[in-house]
Amino acid sequence: MEGSSLTAAHVRRGALFLVNIGVPLVVGAWRDEPVAALLGAVVGMLLAFADNDGGLASRLRLLVVDAGVLAAGGIVGWLCRDSAAALWAVFVAITLSVGMAARSGREPLLAGRHGAMAFTVAATIPDFQTYQVWYLLGALALNAVSRTVDHLLAGPCPMQPAARLQVPAEQSGWLRFALAFSGAAVVALWIGKTLDPIHTIWVVVTTLVVMQPDARASYRRIVERVAGTFLGIFGAWVITMVFHSAVVICVIIVLIAPLIPHHLAQRYWLHTALIALMVLLAYDLTVLSARGIAGLLTERLEDILLGCAIALVGTAVAFPREAVLGFEHLVGDLPPEE
Repeated sequence: MEGSSLTAAHVRRGALFLVNIGVPLVVGAWRDEPVAALLGAVVGMLLAFADNDGGLASRLRLLVVDAGVLAAGGIVGWLCRDSAAALWAVFVAITLSVGMAARSGREPLLAGRHGAMAFTVAATIPDFQTYQVWYLLGALALNAVSRTVDHLLAGPCPMQPAARLQVPAEQSGWLRFALAFSGAAVVALWIGKTLDPIHTIWVVVTTLVVMQPDARASYRRIVERVAGTFLGIFGAWVITMVFHSAVVICVIIVLIAPLIPHHLAQRYWLHTALIALMVLLAYDLTVLSARGIAGLLTERLEDILLGCAIALVGTAVAFPREAVLGFEHLVGDLPPEE
């Protein structure tokens, strides 16, 4: 029974990701608005992660909280984009808060990370069209409707079991982690801004995602994210070399979408590969050129490696005692937790 329940939960989560990624993607491609399609698909995916195994009110509450934090981060980032002093001060405050939010569990950390990501994107993207707001609102509405229908049909949706993190036991440990987390994010933002806006987004997001309040989990994520990114980029390169049709690219993304949540806890490398593949293919819709996407894939690999290297140093600073035990011993066999 337990196995069938888990299988049913995987199918349900996959269906939610299929709807919340696929619908904005297809609508944007159909309306010849590929940038909005990319934006709607990514936000739809992030909001789909903001779910739990509680009642409908609890599931919708987390969705609204996550959407509010995303919106707040995006608005503040946009307002700070022309003021270096404000941008750096606010970013430090946000990342410090996210580091300390990890102490309160998965949901505050998840929403905090999403807010920091939204701030980074809004502060660095070259342009934003007003009509794209409708894709963001649509992604929120779609998540709310699909989640409500899912709950009314089948009740609470079990979360994937994940290993418990070996988090700091004392206030000083949490403060050291928050400072290291914020410091690594600031370095990632500074390096990214010396390159270009797209580099900034990928480097910073990588650093934010892989650093956990547990040394072993962080090292594991770093290793698996690099491996997964290699696979995702290789897959995107093969697909974009063979297919030059928006319809085919959309179909492939829709087929990938329901697989994304299934591998989060047990196979983070595959989870990362699927997300990288999905996002890069959505990027390809904006260029539809094998030559154009080939250079983009190389740049994204460089960004991931750079973000992981920064996170590696940040983790060693956050957990100096664990760092001296040796990298291989710390990696172990620990499934990460979103």
